[in-house]
Amino acid sequence: MRIFILALLALCAGSAGAATTSYQRGDFSFSVGSEPGFAVRQPVAEEWEARAPGANDTRWRYWLYDMQADRRAGQDLLYVEHVFEPRAESMIGEAGRFQVQFNPAFQKLTLHRAELRREGVWHDRLVPEKVSLARRESGFENDLADGVVTALIVLDDVRVNDVLRISYTIAGSNPVLQGDVSDWTRFAWGNPALDVHLRVLMDPSDTPRIYRENATPEPRITRGPDAVEVVMAAHGSGPIVDEEHYPSWYRPYPLAQVAANRSWADVVAWALPLYPPVDTLPEELEAKLHEWSRLPDEQTRVQAALRTVQDQVRYFGVEMGENSHRPTAPAETWRRRYGDCKDKVYLLVTLLRRLGVRAVPALVDTDRGRATAGFVPSASVFNHVIARVLLDGRTLWLDPTITHQGGRPETSDLSAYGVALPIQQGVVRMQAIDALPATSNGIASKETYAPQADGKSARLEIETVYRGTAADRQRRAFAGERIEDLQRRYADYYRKRHGDLEIVGGPRISDDRDRNIVTVTEQYLLHAPFEAEGVAIKALDVHADALQAGAVLPRSISRTSPVDYTHPGDYRHEIEVALPDRWKPTFAEEHISRGSTAFDYRRDVAVAGGRVSMVHALAVRQPDVAGDQASPHLGEVRRMQDDLSARLRFHATGPISSGERETRLKNLLREVIQDGSDAK
Repeated sequence: MRIFILALLALCAGSAGAATTSYQRGDFSFSVGSEPGFAVRQPVAEEWEARAPGANDTRWRYWLYDMQADRRAGQDLLYVEHVFEPRAESMIGEAGRFQVQFNPAFQKLTLHRAELRREGVWHDRLVPEKVSLARRESGFENDLADGVVTALIVLDDVRVNDVLRISYTIAGSNPVLQGDVSDWTRFAWGNPALDVHLRVLMDPSDTPRIYRENATPEPRITRGPDAVEVVMAAHGSGPIVDEEHYPSWYRPYPLAQVAANRSWADVVAWALPLYPPVDTLPEELEAKLHEWSRLPDEQTRVQAALRTVQDQVRYFGVEMGENSHRPTAPAETWRRRYGDCKDKVYLLVTLLRRLGVRAVPALVDTDRGRATAGFVPSASVFNHVIARVLLDGRTLWLDPTITHQGGRPETSDLSAYGVALPIQQGVVRMQAIDALPATSNGIASKETYAPQADGKSARLEIETVYRGTAADRQRRAFAGERIEDLQRRYADYYRKRHGDLEIVGGPRISDDRDRNIVTVTEQYLLHAPFEAEGVAIKALDVHADALQAGAVLPRSISRTSPVDYTHPGDYRHEIEVALPDRWKPTFAEEHISRGSTAFDYRRDVAVAGGRVSMVHALAVRQPDVAGDQASPHLGEVRRMQDDLSARLRFHATGPISSGERETRLKNLLREVIQDGSDAK
């Protein structure tokens, strides 16, 4: 967890040399005391400037956000002050409670102030006895236990337009990082901020490096006999509009990272001792290695080891203290049959090395993807570990935490991670994770409607073929579902579209895991899928489900920021209607083309040989779109979204029943009477 996240959420303290009072809450504790000596308190404005953004805001205002870090040897302190104001009744609940997440395994917490300004007067609202501490593992649902504890402070009698001030200090950071930490902060949020301040102290011998995104303020660096000081400050920051659906590498907020000048080679040197060579493994694994060594080629051996770690070692991370970055020994991971990303990678790499395959762990950041390459090098910028494998002159990227993955190792596409830092002696820079050809991924679906002799019902057959990443997703979805529930879910989907039906067969699932192809077939008898329009027109509503992922629109369509799209691949949906005798389509052949920098789309309708076919084809070439192309791209996606649905109308001139004949006569008589009335 990065320091800037802790800074925004934490309510903690650790003042050096100041008198403090400790409060115990079960196994955990916090302290109350004065600010640490290194901190320089920033003034809180008496009034919000009339010309500053937020002067008339009716929701929420930040008067001050101040973050100061002392990263000199022996200090490791982070002081933070929040000053904010609820401007609406709906925000009172949020303003009156302040939550903190901290890790008591290596952090100490001291709360300095909890005050409230009303009508220009500050009132002390800090009641230590009401501060609660509890372990609330927010990641537990995602199979992760990191030892994080939440501190909660509740302030009494908070009203609209009260200004609240809370300050605290975090003392300590994860010792496994050996002081290699970064300090991050934003300089604008979704609410207006009057003043944002960042100050970082380093040892006099350090050279600071600063990473900046989206027009952050210029840094001021001052060298003194006791410290190097970095200061960044912003005044009058307006709210940032969150347009959502960003690629992982983009964030709209002004953001800065401050850290000591290090290289990626330094990070590699830090990580190498965490993954020492392993000479012996449990007998069970030794037997597997002996068995795998007899396989015909290296690709097959790599695949056998990868599938074993993916399928037989479940994902669960106990990331307490140093375990956040130090992996468990492979023998122990295998014995207990669970581990997090670094545990599973360490096991996989060990197995591959024993098979003579060149494999190393590689650090990635799934949150920011390729943007990580521009960060100041630091161990704390990564949140995930994968494996890099060199095989037959090719670089493969493998993730043993992915479950139910199919295909050969060389078809594993982890390009969404952007870049990786291989943990190998001599590595000095990040390495790009290249994407595989888009044609290796996709969905192809075909629906065939056969109207029955009664003129009302129709038989529907569907075959859907998933390839690549799409197959992996379906395989995972099917793995945890009973066949009865799956059958009910699929049938209900078509009931919502076509009304009552009978299940004739399926869904039946065929899984070719080696080729990574999943095929699903279904058969239904639709009782009344055609809607009558007038006397002789029957209409059928259809939709190209296979292309749906490429037709999703974000909440904000008019935008200037990059937009995330969908996984590259080929998506095809074919709809075919077998026409009974005397059924004629009321439409002609058509060809529609749309596209943007990210996709090409076609819809083709053909009428021939007693059949009507509508084919939707979408070729996605890239997973995201640059800001200057986002609006036109989304405009084309919107038009394509409309094209995916259609109402097919047919003129049915076949033999009619006595009931239908009577209805037609009544309609005709009604028209004659109406014409006579109009003539009068």
